[in-house]
Amino acid sequence: MNIELKGKVNLMVENYKELKGNFKWDTNILKHFCAMMNATRSEKVNIDKIKEIKKYIKEETGLISDYRGNNLLIMASLLCFEEDYKSFFKNMVWVHEKMSQYGFRKSPYLPLATYTIVKDVPEEQWNHKIQRMDEFYKSMKKNHFWLTSTDDYVFAAVLAATELDVKETMEKIEECYKVLSEEGFWKGNDLQTLSHIMALGEESVYEKCKKANSLYNKLKSEKCKLKYSGLATLGVLTLICEDENEIVREVKEVNDFIYEKDGYGMWSLDKSMRTILSANLVSDFYIDEMKKGVLKVALANSINAIIIAQEQAAIAACIAASAAASSSSSSS
Repeated sequence: MNIELKGKVNLMVENYKELKGNFKWDTNILKHFCAMMNATRSEKVNIDKIKEIKKYIKEETGLISDYRGNNLLIMASLLCFEEDYKSFFKNMVWVHEKMSQYGFRKSPYLPLATYTIVKDVPEEQWNHKIQRMDEFYKSMKKNHFWLTSTDDYVFAAVLAATELDVKETMEKIEECYKVLSEEGFWKGNDLQTLSHIMALGEESVYEKCKKANSLYNKLKSEKCKLKYSGLATLGVLTLICEDENEIVREVKEVNDFIYEKDGYGMWSLDKSMRTILSANLVSDFYIDEMKKGVLKVALANSINAIIIAQEQAAIAACIAASAAASSSSSSS
């Protein structure tokens, strides 16, 4: 394993240990993803600051706010990376209200969309990008009325933050959806999400979809199978991949390495979630190499969007898994 990648993997494990010891009431899945987010930035978790920000968010929001519940630890962890987290959060609340005016409904996914806009779009463009988000979302709804729901807010915001043409991009998304289904992926909400990510790449639709299918099967053969809820992560891997065998080997190396660590074994973490964490660390390493100019992947016009999508795909999977875990425990 590359020494820099191994350093981030070890940091993630240490971060998880810290989070587990300090946030006993938050689900383990949330702590795993917050540990990973810090590791991709080469940062140790700042427990005191996270606690401070959690308290601040509670003071600034109501009991049923979208920023509470499973989102609280995630948002506090993300805001830790901001120099002035209070101003950043107030901007998020402003953007959130603006999105509500456009008809975006209350959802645990909406804060991720607001974070995307505030983090990656200049303030003077917020109104324009929210309008674009609305156009993307309405187009998604038009194409797949029964599949499109609040979880699509995240990638509507990711696409809106780019300069991609709405009409052309939606046509690419639909083409990706069709080709991927022909490659053997089941039609449904998760395939729609994968199509959103795949539209960011600059290869031909056929080449991208063929590569996605190949990667999916190679990961499966190495016992690193992704559940369909992790297909967005597969999309990011596909877009940054030059050598399929190499990237699968690295995901497996990370997967096998963390499997032996406390909190990452068979009884602690779902196999697909472990693969998502491993794949995101590998993706982050590749993206860093591309930014340094070491890797020559043809993504000049899409790299920023893929960086945004990488984190959002991971967090969206985390929210979905946490919601499923909460639902399961409440019904048992």
